[in-house]
Amino acid sequence: MNTTTAAIQAHVTVATIRTWCRNGIIAATKTAGRWIISAASLAHRIAIGAMKRPARQETRPVLDLTAVTIKSRTRPTGETITRVSGYSALLTDKLNAIADAGDRAHAREVLNRTDIILSDTPDPEWDKEFYARHAGLSRTTYRGGLPTITIADVLDLADEIRAQLSA
Repeated sequence: MNTTTAAIQAHVTVATIRTWCRNGIIAATKTAGRWIISAASLAHRIAIGAMKRPARQETRPVLDLTAVTIKSRTRPTGETITRVSGYSALLTDKLNAIADAGDRAHAREVLNRTDIILSDTPDPEWDKEFYARHAGLSRTTYRGGLPTITIADVLDLADEIRAQLSA
C-alpha cells in the first residue's frame, strides 16, 4: 500500500508514515521514489500503538461566537435566559450541503429568524417538547423543515455553545 492509504488506516499523517518507513518502524521498500508499505507490518504497528497509547480526549472545535448575537437576562423568578440569534454562520457545513443556492439562502434566512435559548434552571416539563433538551436547559425556536438541518443539529449546536460559554 502507499503512504496515503497507510496514513488513513493508521490515523496518522503521511509524514509520520514516511518517518516510520525511513526508521524501519514498519516494513517498507522504496520503488521509483515511492514507499510501498507492508500491510501486515502496518497492522502490527497500529496494534502496538493502540496498546501503548492512552485514549485521546475529544477536543471540541472552538466556535466563533463573534458571528452571533448573544443576549442574557434574568427573569423575576431568578432564571437566567441566554438567547443566541444569527447562528446560521455556525452551521455553514450543513448549509453548504444544500446544493441549490436559492434553497441555501432560504435556509440561512430561516435559521437567522430563529433562536437558541439557554437556561440555567432545569424544568422537567420541557422534556415533553421535541425542541428542548436537558429539562429545557437547551431549547430552540427552530421547528425543522429544512433539508440537511434537523432540530437535533440545532440542539447539538446549543450544547456546544453552552459548553463554550461556561468554559
